[in-house]
Amino acid sequence: MIAADREQKRCTIPHILCREKRHWTISVDKHQDFTDISLLEMEGLENVAGVEDEGYIVIPRALGSDDYGLCRFDKHPEEFEVTLRELNMPIFGLKTKDRCFLAVASGMTWDFYLRIQQKGGRYSIYPGFYVNEEQPEEDFKLEFFELTGEDANYSGMARKYRKYRMDRGELTPLADRMASNPYLDYSVNSAMIRIRCGWKPAPPEVLHQSVENEPPMYVACDFDRVSDLLDELKFQGVDKAEVCLVGWNVKGHDGRWPQAFPVCEELGGEAKLRALIQKAQGMGYQIICHTNSTDQYEIADCYDEENTRRNKAMEPISNAFWSGGQMYELCPQIGYEQAQKMLPEVASLGFKGSHYIDVIGVIYPRRCYHEKHPVSFRQSVEYAKKICAIARDEFGGISSEGAYDYLAPDLDYGLYISFKQGGEGICDKPIPFWQMVYHGIVLSNPYAMTVNATFKEPDSLLKMLEYGGRPTYYYYSAFMGNGKNWMGSIDARCDDDKELKESVEKIKKGYDIYRSMTSLHTAYMEKHEEVEENVFEVTYSNGAVVRVDYNKKNYEIKGE
Repeated sequence: MIAADREQKRCTIPHILCREKRHWTISVDKHQDFTDISLLEMEGLENVAGVEDEGYIVIPRALGSDDYGLCRFDKHPEEFEVTLRELNMPIFGLKTKDRCFLAVASGMTWDFYLRIQQKGGRYSIYPGFYVNEEQPEEDFKLEFFELTGEDANYSGMARKYRKYRMDRGELTPLADRMASNPYLDYSVNSAMIRIRCGWKPAPPEVLHQSVENEPPMYVACDFDRVSDLLDELKFQGVDKAEVCLVGWNVKGHDGRWPQAFPVCEELGGEAKLRALIQKAQGMGYQIICHTNSTDQYEIADCYDEENTRRNKAMEPISNAFWSGGQMYELCPQIGYEQAQKMLPEVASLGFKGSHYIDVIGVIYPRRCYHEKHPVSFRQSVEYAKKICAIARDEFGGISSEGAYDYLAPDLDYGLYISFKQGGEGICDKPIPFWQMVYHGIVLSNPYAMTVNATFKEPDSLLKMLEYGGRPTYYYYSAFMGNGKNWMGSIDARCDDDKELKESVEKIKKGYDIYRSMTSLHTAYMEKHEEVEENVFEVTYSNGAVVRVDYNKKNYEIKGE
């Protein structure tokens, strides 16, 4: 293991290497002095393959890679060097002609990075850890699992990682959780329908908002119109749907977080919302809502500058702006303290199901250096898990976007696992690696483009089926004033009765397909392979095989 100081001078640092059969580890003791060390990097994986070789590196979604996928050796003739940071899953894999292994960062996980280089026609891999001249909380540790025979491929890597987490007691299958949770059982067998009821301009017209200068809110679907939608769903035979209200709160979507109340008057107010919840539940639907525990706007009645997360220089962190104006990141500890009060109050309206907390599943653990409430990476993870636990206790379930690996075991559903299919970076072949680990453990929809899949071109539906997705629909997903709608411009809308009827027809199509595949919902995804060009077969633990043909635009299920 090599250490580098702040001037990038490199030297060998004491480390321990252990090997037992096909499992070996390399670790660095946390009790050493790291005062002047900026990073640790492992050597030994230089010159692993050439640009003419078969094989690949398996990489997770990260900063520097938009999706889970393969970096195939023969697809990158040009020299490059890329460093992947904030890995959604703390792993990588290597498959060459002579060897195959899965690597897992199991100590100081949230400081892990991966540097990959192709130089002179040869590939090198440098896994490492950022130290930043700080004393670590635990030992740095990398584990390697050698894979042979039928396991020597990316499907085998995914199976190994699932087993690794299972053996550590970190994962509980959906089937086991459903047995004691009727709300989760319902979620597993239902379509997800999100409705953005109303919002202020996005991007914001006013960056620093107050009650006096707050822009007016646009009402897209008030509580009466949601009631009409429920009637049409029932009329067309969509028997099970989990309806999530987005923007039910004061001044709509991203109106004044973390302030939730009063219930948005422009949509009908609290009395109508309570009546809507009772009606939905009486019709056999689960109805839930959307909240936020990670950010704050200046206009919120609970805004406090001292609650904002601070960086190492003690500067408040604000990296985004939405309908409520400039958004400031909450310290994870403060977010948890506020959730303890807010979530029970929201649940008291009557919502039940997989409650949705915005972005908590797609933000990397956040450190806070505020002297009054300092938070480490590990503490940040624990606060996020505690917020999820409150939501599960109060509502019966918990969902969010994505599913960062540290939070995946605490979620019941991920709105999209990757925003883009493939996208930017060195991933030249997307693969359902996350799904091969977590299908049968966490419900999910694979991509932003597979939201409203049956409204779009056939490939969107086929991709959802290839990746074992839960049908997910979003009314008024295309709401951005600048046209940068990450779920696409093809939208579900119900502005008039014709739109409402036609939109539900498309939801019914996806729901019927999902209902015909009930036995797959709780099965593990064991194997994924491209059997012909643009033709994929996915094998499940119950023996079923889903064949998806992008050439003929069809799919079939075999062996159930």
